[in-house]
Amino acid sequence: MTIKRDPRFFWFWRIIAQPVAAILLIQSKLELHTSLISIQGPGADYSGPAVYVNWHQHLPFLCVHHGQHRRWLLMSSAPYMEPIARWCSWLGLTVVRGAPGERGRESLAALVEPLERGDSVFLAVDGPAGPPFQTKPGCVELARAAGVPIIPVAYRSSKGKSNQKRWDQLYTVSRFDRIQVRYGKPVFLDSSEGDSTALARVQRGLVEVCSEGLGRELSFPTRPRS
Repeated sequence: MTIKRDPRFFWFWRIIAQPVAAILLIQSKLELHTSLISIQGPGADYSGPAVYVNWHQHLPFLCVHHGQHRRWLLMSSAPYMEPIARWCSWLGLTVVRGAPGERGRESLAALVEPLERGDSVFLAVDGPAGPPFQTKPGCVELARAAGVPIIPVAYRSSKGKSNQKRWDQLYTVSRFDRIQVRYGKPVFLDSSEGDSTALARVQRGLVEVCSEGLGRELSFPTRPRS
């Protein structure tokens, strides 16, 4: 077991959590306030509670974006994620620690109550460690339990870069960027369909929202939203 996951080193990650989170917060605020941001897509105006889903690749800016809407996030309970959890909390997210495979069912159950109260949740559905771009069933289980739709979300930007050395090809934006956040069509679950069918529909929705507009110049409305 490495220092990243060994609970004996939790003290180390706890000590560095605040300074690391502060650096990340400054960086993300600079990106947010110096960039032109557009919110588009059929799911962007959905007003009810929902489970928003994305690839792990798109976590960096979506943490910032969803934080503005005070949404809930399911995050790995690994010790090394302590600085990231602190950063997400400062962004305005309510963080629940524990991903599929590590108290996953208990963690998902803890998200049902806020959904039933009218809050929304977002999940990286191929996290916390892959395989990349393959939807896991937790989002369907959660949406069924709470009776809410699933809405795929992605983003791209004019200065965006993917880290090809990472398993998730993490995609980051820059200061003075042009960022387009894209919401796909809400996926309403039918009680008569099996989980595998529902999961396939979510997978298709994510593939579609990620490929939307590829190869074309980013378009922005006259009054972009943040």
